[in-house]
Amino acid sequence: MAAPVDHGALHGRAHWLTCAVDGRDHAVLHHDPVSGAHRAACTRTVWASSLASPPAARCPECAAATGEADPADRRPSLLDRLRGLRAG
Repeated sequence: MAAPVDHGALHGRAHWLTCAVDGRDHAVLHHDPVSGAHRAACTRTVWASSLASPPAARCPECAAATGEADPADRRPSLLDRLRGLRAG
């Protein structure tokens, strides 16, 4: 069993990494430089995929723990909405 995660360790915005195992973005709390593993807010061990890869869908447990919504769930900007009106 994994040890409980201290959610008080999240200061400001979380550092999000895409996991090579499940393909989701996780809010990273701690990094083990020896093994290369990262500890996420959802208590999962995250093995980071390429840092050059685009962001993936966020882990719902990590998003809830940090209070940060998935950017895909946010309302489009005014410019994006105006572009959508012209494209139609």
